[in-house]
Amino acid sequence: MMHLIDVTNSYRDLVQIQLAATNSQFVKVYSLGNTTVVYSETADKIEIVMENHKRPIRQDEVEFVIKRLIHEDRIYDITVDKSRKIISITCDR
Repeated sequence: MMHLIDVTNSYRDLVQIQLAATNSQFVKVYSLGNTTVVYSETADKIEIVMENHKRPIRQDEVEFVIKRLIHEDRIYDITVDKSRKIISITCDR
């Protein structure tokens, strides 16, 4: 069974940089096993970046994160790198 664990406090520097360098208004960092999930919101967008340097991210992990962090039926875009180790999900708020 998969669990998203809030590890935002362990990534304080990353969160501060993200808030200062982008138009993000809200940033959370989660752990999904070996996969790091960065969730950020701007005034009009939600962006989720999943990253795993050890192995490709599985489709069921992507679906789990979408279900847990995007709470409504929304249209979203997914960008996947060739190795499937970095996945970006964006949608309108």
